Amino acid sequence: MELNARQSSNKILAMLFVGLLLLLVLSLATSLGLAIDNRALRSTRSTIVTPMGYDAPFAIAEQRASPAYLQMMALSLLALRLNVSPETVDAQHQFLLGFVRPGAQPDFKVTLAGEAKRIKQNEVNSAFYHSQVNVVPGSRVVDIRGLLKTWIGNGKPSAELKHYRLSLNYADGVTSIERFLEVDDDAR
Repeated sequence: MELNARQSSNKILAMLFVGLLLLLVLSLATSLGLAIDNRALRSTRSTIVTPMGYDAPFAIAEQRASPAYLQMMALSLLALRLNVSPETVDAQHQFLLGFVRPGAQPDFKVTLAGEAKRIKQNEVNSAFYHSQVNVVPGSRVVDIRGLLKTWIGNGKPSAELKHYRLSLNYADGVTSIERFLEVDDDAR
């Protein structure tokens, strides 16, 4: 009789240890799952952003931006370069340089300095009115067509249809300009 009671208590202890071991394994698996989920949530959390001069907010994540966000940023950056006067060109171009990818800044800085010099020498005022915007989300390229009006001195404005292509990069919550080109549609 004494032997049966000891075996019975050993069985109960063994089942208790197996149960505790199962709880430990389940706890570790749950903790691992939560850690993986937490890491994924940190890199995909959305942030509400309102680009310069616009009143429509957009949700963006750490590693990707919506086409609507890319469109608004491209229009804002285009305005910094094209909506200028002799008094505002330096400040706007300096602000625009802050968005250029660091490796491309020296070349872009030379281009902007040349434009600023011509704008000041000829007393040029310009304004760009976009008519068509096309965003290619996979490549983060934004094509913008519109009318560029230019006033030289006190003369009448001249108007030209223009096509610009911006290649934007969006990583770690930062938007930067990869390329900012004027496309010649007549050359095609």
